[in-house]
Amino acid sequence: MKEPFSSLLGPELLTAMQKGVMRYTYRKVPCLKSPLDMAIYLKLLTDLRPATIIEIGAKFGGSALWFADMSRVLYAPARIVSFDNQPKMPELTHPGIEFIRGDARRLGDAVAPAFWDELPRPWLVVEDSAHTYNVSTAVLKHFEPLIQPGEYIVIEDGVVRAMPGPKPRAYEDGPCRAIADFLRCHPDFEIDRALCDMYGRNVTYNPGGYLRRAHREDEGQTAAVTAR
Repeated sequence: MKEPFSSLLGPELLTAMQKGVMRYTYRKVPCLKSPLDMAIYLKLLTDLRPATIIEIGAKFGGSALWFADMSRVLYAPARIVSFDNQPKMPELTHPGIEFIRGDARRLGDAVAPAFWDELPRPWLVVEDSAHTYNVSTAVLKHFEPLIQPGEYIVIEDGVVRAMPGPKPRAYEDGPCRAIADFLRCHPDFEIDRALCDMYGRNVTYNPGGYLRRAHREDEGQTAAVTAR
C-alpha cells in the first residue's frame, strides 16, 4: 500500500497555489483555504450536514464566515464555534458564529465542560491552527472522547511536508505525524480516502487529514487506511 500521506501535488505547483491561497478573500475577509479543499468541504457539508462546525484557528475569520454561509445555502444554518488564542477579526460579526479566545493546546480551559454537551450534532471539527505536531496532537486528544461515530475531524495543512523552503520545513511534518500516531492508538478513526483522493491521490492541502470516527459496523475495517 502507498504511504497514506503521499500526494500527487508537487513543490512547483504548491508554490504557485500557495500564493493564491494567501491572497484569497471571501466577502472581503481573508480566507486562507485552498480551492481544492473548499470543494471537498462542500461535498462533506452536503453529506454530513453538520449542525455544529468547530474551528480551531480563526485567524481573520474568513473561513468561519464561509462555513456559516455554505451551511445555510446547502441545508440549514450550522452553529460555528471558532477558537483562536489571538483572534484578528475585531469588526467581523455574524449571528451564526461564536468566536472564543482559547489555546489549541488547552481547549479544555477555554470553555466549561458543559459547553460541549450543548452543541448540536453532528459535528465537523477543523484543526487549522499552528500545524505543529504538539498542537495537532493536543487537538486530536481533546476531541477523541467527544466525537461520535460518523462525525469528522479534519487536520489541515499537512501539505507543509511537500512544500519547499525553510518555513514549511520548520513545521517538521507535524500534522501528518500527529495523524499517524493518533491512528495507531485509535483504530475506530479512519482516513476518508474518498475525500482525500477526490481529485487524485491526496490532491488536497490536508493529505490523510479527513478523519472520520467509524460506525460500529465499520470498526475493525480501518487498518487499511491507518498509517504504518
